[in-house]
Amino acid sequence: MRKTVLYLSAASLLLSSYTLKNDKEYSLAEEHIKNLPEAPEGYKWVVNEDYTDEFNGKRLNAAKWHAKSPYWTNGRPPATFKAENVSVKKGCLRIINTVLSPTEGLDGKPGDKYRLAGGAVASVKNQAHYGYYETRMKASLTTMSSTFWLSNRPVMKEIMKGGKKIKTWSSQELDIIETMGIIRSVNPDNPWNKTWNMQMNSNTHYWYQEQGGKRTDNTAKRSDVVSYMTDPSAEDFHTYGCWWVDANTVKFYYDGKYMYTIKPTTKYTDTPFDRPMFIHIVTETYDWEKQVPTAEDLKDKDKSTTYYDWVRAYKLVPIEE
Repeated sequence: MRKTVLYLSAASLLLSSYTLKNDKEYSLAEEHIKNLPEAPEGYKWVVNEDYTDEFNGKRLNAAKWHAKSPYWTNGRPPATFKAENVSVKKGCLRIINTVLSPTEGLDGKPGDKYRLAGGAVASVKNQAHYGYYETRMKASLTTMSSTFWLSNRPVMKEIMKGGKKIKTWSSQELDIIETMGIIRSVNPDNPWNKTWNMQMNSNTHYWYQEQGGKRTDNTAKRSDVVSYMTDPSAEDFHTYGCWWVDANTVKFYYDGKYMYTIKPTTKYTDTPFDRPMFIHIVTETYDWEKQVPTAEDLKDKDKSTTYYDWVRAYKLVPIEE
């Protein structure tokens, strides 16, 4: 009986400690609500715990995050994704970019398709829907990306076209921030990416494919623009967020300040962004940046790491009278 009491006391203490830690993390996210856009009349913001994490533990919370995305298992060459490049330390989620030796093929098999590695963390749950999503992040000082975005997998629908019933596939992607700490490849005739590390690079993609046809990427222009410009993304931590208002409207914010709105294309449907998504936190290589990091570039682990201080999510609920 005495041992049982002792075991119960120890278990209660552990549970109490865990609860206090969770309460503390929840309170930080709740306190942050004051920095969000004003909620519509009759509603209030509440923390969406499924996608909120302060990263204050010693390892990635496996109940919330996959250390390697099951949705996107191989990266864009020459960089793939490795779970071992992901860690949690000193209050940050960290994704380090490294050189692969030896090189690899798809799924870690022998080959020379990949010679670098980043990371792709993904949320376990895939029901992130309308609400506010934000991260506090410091990009790596490399030509590999530092990103935070939402996406879902294609679904099939049947529609009538030309008097015939055809199958169509569609999916969504909501890029809250895509950046790199250093830009080296700038086309003098088309210098669109010259200041890419000092801009709020956000986008919406509506992927569409008809049976027997090609998959097309439909993006949308930004409207109501206040500014595109930000501080350099690798110099310090900054917050990047979006308010996914509804199926037709996404508003973007930098350090709590409104930047612009994107309205996804309605070319194929009146409600293009109506399906829930999962979250991706990724470092990768882009095909337009030809000067990818070298072994010398990646020697400094601090410079080759992207740091995520926290990820926070919120949803609107009616105010009870």
